[in-house]
Amino acid sequence: MSHKPVLFTAIVALLGFGMTPLFASQMPGMPMPATSQTDSQKSLDAEMMSHQKEMQTLLAKLQASFQAIVNASDSNGYVRDKSIVKAHEADITALRNAVRNHKLFLIDYERECGVNRKQHDAMMQHQEHMKAILYDVVDTFSSYEDANDASIDQQPDPVEDALSAHRRAMKELGDAIAQHKQAMTQMMKTCSTKSLE
Repeated sequence: MSHKPVLFTAIVALLGFGMTPLFASQMPGMPMPATSQTDSQKSLDAEMMSHQKEMQTLLAKLQASFQAIVNASDSNGYVRDKSIVKAHEADITALRNAVRNHKLFLIDYERECGVNRKQHDAMMQHQEHMKAILYDVVDTFSSYEDANDASIDQQPDPVEDALSAHRRAMKELGDAIAQHKQAMTQMMKTCSTKSLE
């Protein structure tokens, strides 16, 4: 008996097994399997919540450094220890960077999950609102720094007024971040529902 049929069968079997991964792999343009989409979305959801948690943490830090300014104010409203003022400035910068990074992340999220036009518009409005409030936080803090400059001989009212304006801007920022969290939660729910369809 010839060994050729056995050898031929073995070669075909090896070639078949060797080619299986090629057919099983993802072809360009083909939809990803549902489990892969779900895993990808879970990863994005976790990252989104991580971003939100980071913003909440930075907001708490910002509020604490603001309270340090209030606590360090003398009877005329001035803070002589400039390191306390500079620490608050650094916290403002950190929060601004986090909001900027979060906007970039939302673009990636929509790319992965698909764009819901109504939610997209609402999220962009939130982003613009937060951007305006952050500008107000920076602007009122800059006014406070000018008023707190010990080299300027002025009445305490401008310092107190500047601090009050900054306090209002920070309150608005806290409210905007809370609203933004609600909008993101809704976006994740919509994406989850879409992936189950």
